Amino acid sequence: MQDVVSLVTDLYGGGLARVLELAGDDGELRRRMADDELVSSLLIVHDLHPVGVEDRVRQAIESVRPYLGSHGGDVEVLDVDADEGVVTLRMLGSCDGCASSSVTLELAVQRAIEEAAPEITRIAVDGGAPDGPDAAGAASAPGASIPVTLGRKPEPAPAMAPIYGLRALAPGRVGPLEIEGTKLIVCRVGSQLYAYRSACGRCASALDGAVVDGPVLRCSACGAAYDLPRAGRSLDGDGTHLDPLPLIEEGGEVRIAVGALR
Repeated sequence: MQDVVSLVTDLYGGGLARVLELAGDDGELRRRMADDELVSSLLIVHDLHPVGVEDRVRQAIESVRPYLGSHGGDVEVLDVDADEGVVTLRMLGSCDGCASSSVTLELAVQRAIEEAAPEITRIAVDGGAPDGPDAAGAASAPGASIPVTLGRKPEPAPAMAPIYGLRALAPGRVGPLEIEGTKLIVCRVGSQLYAYRSACGRCASALDGAVVDGPVLRCSACGAAYDLPRAGRSLDGDGTHLDPLPLIEEGGEVRIAVGALR
């Protein structure tokens, strides 16, 4: 049976190689093949993809850069070792030292790289931040790494739950939610939505009645101030922070990462 599968796989690979040969220098056709998700995945399996691994990784990073930027973060590609299957990144802005930087990486950067270049088996984060409640404002030792799915098919992306009724949320308003027994708030700064657990980093009070003024949220119980676009960092210099949750607006739908609630 294994021999039959191998023969069929070789047949598909030979057929795809012949298609690329017939395409010749037709750049438009090659681009359309590379952009097609199904065809692209088959080309990758047979090592026939016309776009190199490094270029695909960099294209993947560019595709998520606007999302990271909307949260005051960015990412820099330091190195792509196609032979070893390792990408080295540096998280910048809110992603560096942010309590949710590992979640941001998993949901945005890691998923984009997995889909574009499944040959990559590990993402090394230079100067990444540690996980946990004390991570905000801290820097971990360089060389932290995030394992990526081994093999040709990525694991399913972390679950994102659609949330309805938030598109009408006006700037300066706090939208309270409860998902899987966890209380959250969603706030709008300009055109961007941000989601946080409903708990003040200083006094642990619920934030349903918090006051939002531009990018700043103030706890109605203790007056603590937090910077919403910068991952809920304290503006009072006391090292406290809110607990942010990945939120994506895409195709008119708002989704929150329910996996981050656990």
